[in-house]
Amino acid sequence: MSSALGIAATAGVLQQLLQTGLGALKINDVLDVTTTKVTCLSPERIDSDADASQLNLFLYQTTRNPGWANMDLPSRDSRGERVASPALAIDLHFLVTAYGVADFHAEVLLGAAMQILHETPGMGREAIRIALKPGADKPQLPKQLALAGLADQLEQLRVTPLNLSMDELSRLWSAIQLPMRPSAAYQVSVVLIEAPRSERRALPVTAPPRVYVMPLRQLRIDRAEAADGPGTPVLPATRVRLSGAQFKANGMRVTANGIDASAGLSLSEDSTLELTLQTAVAAGLRAGIVALQVQQPQFMGDPPVEHQALESNLVALVLNPSAAFAVQAGVVDTVVGPITFKAGTIKVTLTPEVGLRQRVRLLLNQIDNAPGQPPRAYTFYAPDGNGIVAPAESSGTVLIPFRQVAAGKYLARVQVDAGISPLTMGPDGHFATPMVQP
Repeated sequence: MSSALGIAATAGVLQQLLQTGLGALKINDVLDVTTTKVTCLSPERIDSDADASQLNLFLYQTTRNPGWANMDLPSRDSRGERVASPALAIDLHFLVTAYGVADFHAEVLLGAAMQILHETPGMGREAIRIALKPGADKPQLPKQLALAGLADQLEQLRVTPLNLSMDELSRLWSAIQLPMRPSAAYQVSVVLIEAPRSERRALPVTAPPRVYVMPLRQLRIDRAEAADGPGTPVLPATRVRLSGAQFKANGMRVTANGIDASAGLSLSEDSTLELTLQTAVAAGLRAGIVALQVQQPQFMGDPPVEHQALESNLVALVLNPSAAFAVQAGVVDTVVGPITFKAGTIKVTLTPEVGLRQRVRLLLNQIDNAPGQPPRAYTFYAPDGNGIVAPAESSGTVLIPFRQVAAGKYLARVQVDAGISPLTMGPDGHFATPMVQP
């Protein structure tokens, strides 16, 4: 997720995209000027008597993204207690305006900006990181924007042109209380807030082409679930069943988030595959949303080289972590009336290991509450970076501090992104373990 700097970071990325694009199109040569600026100012801050032409980005509206508006649970329950931290998903509406000091300057600048944004409808993660990286050639770009997390948010940015009518444009400029300028409107979606390129040419062909004929196969995955039943949580050692069609083929493999998991296959039939994700976890697969795909390679060339020929659709699965909990020594007691509150640290041992940028939360639910009293529940977040110290990028243990926890027995779970460690039932049919007693 992005931080509160996500809006400014998005504007900064657009500014750098336009600034770089103007240089690539050699607009300075067309206008016969030394430099052309791209600013992010409110229109009334721009000097109409300036002696240089420029482009300006103006954020004139923000709206909630309808697709993400209700993805998470409400932040509080009926008793007013916080139960979730839904992301603020917003779409940004920008006005790209051209200011010219000579004939046709504004038209040239606006046309160039529209061409750049047309050829770049989406911005990838690496492009965002490069755009926000501080540099001497970016004096107006605050270096803090590189830490906004915009490149790491779940959904990437898309730029969509808006067809504003003359009436809408007139009302917009009337609200700004300035004369209308040549402009175009764009929507950038979605920002999730929580608390010309060089051309590649192939070498000349030195051998006659080879033609390979392959049968047309509709390789697909219909469903992915635990082999023990749809309600069974998927852990690294859980057998996962893939149901679909046309699986059977030489060299077939299954990938999880791009990591080869084929070594875990225990059943391989034309319409059913069963495997565990342990080998993929050992290769770096993390808990959370996992995209499974079946791939069937084709060997071509002389000597034969493996080429990716057929790929199934992607099917999402939630990989839950296995966890063990231990209360560390040094718990501090605070007595308030009849209640003793505890503060300290719980060590969580996890499989698979967690990464620097994964979100880790400790969930505690009381099981020894007094009759007639609702059980207490607490949520605690792992420290920034999950306590991982460079150069390490992952860790199998996380120390999570807790405070103001009433003395008692608590069921413990850990949430890593979308995955949650499971609970086990006792003989009485109620959840019993894992349990901690701060």
